[in-house]
Amino acid sequence: MNFRISSVLKIVGFLLVVLSVAMLPPVFVCMYHGEHHAAAGFGHAIWNVLIVGAALFLLFRHHGKKYRVRDGFLILAACWFFASLFGSLPYYYAGLVDNPVDAFFEAASGFSTTGATVFDDVEVIPNGVLLWRSMTSWLGGMGILVFAVALMPTLGINGTSVAEPDKPSVTINSFSPKTLRMVSGIIVGYAALTLLEIILLAIGGMGLFDSVIHSMGTVSTGGFSNYNDGILHFGGIYARVIILIFMLIVGTNFTMYYSFTRRGIRAFTEDSEFKAFWLIAVIAFAIVFCGLYFIDTGWTRPGEAANSAFQVVSILTTTGYVSDNFTAWPAFCQMILVLLMFIGGCSSSSSSGNKVVRFVVIFKLVFHGIQTRLHSNVIRPVKLNKKDVPNDTVSAVSNHMFLYIVMTFIGAFVMSLENIDLLDCFTSTLSLLGNVGPCFGSVGVHGYFGDFNYFTKAFMSFVMIAGRLELYTILVLFTPGFWRSE
Repeated sequence: MNFRISSVLKIVGFLLVVLSVAMLPPVFVCMYHGEHHAAAGFGHAIWNVLIVGAALFLLFRHHGKKYRVRDGFLILAACWFFASLFGSLPYYYAGLVDNPVDAFFEAASGFSTTGATVFDDVEVIPNGVLLWRSMTSWLGGMGILVFAVALMPTLGINGTSVAEPDKPSVTINSFSPKTLRMVSGIIVGYAALTLLEIILLAIGGMGLFDSVIHSMGTVSTGGFSNYNDGILHFGGIYARVIILIFMLIVGTNFTMYYSFTRRGIRAFTEDSEFKAFWLIAVIAFAIVFCGLYFIDTGWTRPGEAANSAFQVVSILTTTGYVSDNFTAWPAFCQMILVLLMFIGGCSSSSSSGNKVVRFVVIFKLVFHGIQTRLHSNVIRPVKLNKKDVPNDTVSAVSNHMFLYIVMTFIGAFVMSLENIDLLDCFTSTLSLLGNVGPCFGSVGVHGYFGDFNYFTKAFMSFVMIAGRLELYTILVLFTPGFWRSE
């Protein structure tokens, strides 16, 4: 084997040490609220995670000076798997779940920023555990942003490699100063956005703890709440408007904010994905608003507009907050939401899903095919942002779309073993694969999966992580060629 598992384990060890430190704030919250049993559970979890992490890091600290592409795939998969595995310990040690599968599902949902849950009543969960639940999605969102900018383009598996077409590197030796500056800026910006939203929500009358939970859920597009009815718990429109604005911000490619400092507003106006993202949002909002407006919902016009805009953006950015029971909406309005689940947000954002940039390339490819048949002697390459997109990149986008559809059918088949409605099977799988959270049918708008059997929850945990890591990162590990020497 030309890649070294020991090098990957060193990184996993460091990750676990960081994870154990991240568990300290929930302990303080538990102690503050007198939740001693939960605090003790966190104590057990911290020691276990810290011991394993420190042992791995110290044992393999001299390994891994240079990394190959194979190492990169394994690093991404291992980080999210072990983060979910050890991040599940607080749920189990606190006695909130009866089995490790439920705990792993909840943690995988957090680190993948999905927002699905096995808890039917989150309001009885200790505050410290609720904070940890939101922190998993916040850490997962920041982690995917860092990897999306620093590592995924090198592997050729992220939407960024479509926007800036380059062949994957053979080795991962070091990152350019520009990449390091962008990563540093993204981390600072991510934290600053979270803090700003906390302040704005608190100013609007939301409690500090509630503001922290919902700000983490928004910026990470995880969508976790500490109330059973989520955003609906807060009356008025102020909180929804603030969350709506931040969902739009984090659903946009974060590297564009870096470009904005150098190119100004042209960084947005000349970007095909950004324009397509807003076009999709506006069209979807118009259709849903008209559908609800011409049906007697009992809402006022501002209410219809606010609920339509909020729900459309929440699903498109894969945040998953719910402003209304959309399962009672007209069928064509629900269909719009299903289509938005399939699309997702922009590349290099904290959103998940297929990514808007891939749909831009696919539509250009279809238009290119029509033009070729009308003018067979004219060769017109597919262009994105006035640059030619290489044929192998177009092929990779098409392959990803096909694989995404195949995974949706496989997941729906596994869900069908639960003998639930066929539509529920597909929409639930699409929601988990796209890391959205809310579903239709028996699962419901709050994404409750607690009643499914262990096999289904374990498989869907895999689906959530695979969807968050762009599918290929996980699936390539199951190919025999990956483990053979080159």
